[in-house]
Amino acid sequence: MKTKYPIERFVDTLDDLSTIPEKIADGIRKTVEDFVMRLERLEESTASQKSQPGKWSRKEILGHLIDSAANNHHRFVRAQYVKDFSFPPYEQTEWVRIQHYYSLPWKDLLTFWKSYNCHLVHIIQNMPIEFLQVPYKLGSGELVTIGYIVVDYLGHMQHHLRQIEQMQDTID
Repeated sequence: MKTKYPIERFVDTLDDLSTIPEKIADGIRKTVEDFVMRLERLEESTASQKSQPGKWSRKEILGHLIDSAANNHHRFVRAQYVKDFSFPPYEQTEWVRIQHYYSLPWKDLLTFWKSYNCHLVHIIQNMPIEFLQVPYKLGSGELVTIGYIVVDYLGHMQHHLRQIEQMQDTID
C-alpha cells in the first residue's frame, strides 16, 4: 500500500490486507521501543535546541507526533462506528505552538508519546479487517481509507523520528 510517508523500518510487505493491523501494530511497537531506547538519555538542553530559527526543536517534533497520535486515535475508533465522517484540517503549527511542548521535560514527552502509542497498538490490533476499507475524507478533501491512515501513521512517525535523530548534524 503506497502512502504519503513510506514505512522505513520494521515492516516488510503489506500486500495482504488481512495482515495490515498486526504488521503495523508490530511496526509501531518496535519503532517506539527502538527510539525510546536510543534517545531516552538525551540531554534536556539538546532536546530543546532548534536547528535554526522558525524550525521545531526535538521536543516540538515529538509533540507533533503526540498530536498525530491524538488525531489518529479519533480516526481509528470512529471508523468502526460512524458511517460517514471527516475531521477539520490539522493545523500543526497552531497545535504545537498552543501546547508549549518546548517547556515540558523531554522524559515526560517521551513517556507520554510511548504510552499513547501503546494504546494505539492495542486499537489497531483489535481493528476488524473490514474497517480498513472505510472511506475517510482528509482535511484537504482527499478521499482515502482507514487502512491508508493506519499505514501512513507509522510512515509519518518514522519520518519525524528520523528528523529528530538527524538534527544533530544540522546543529553542529
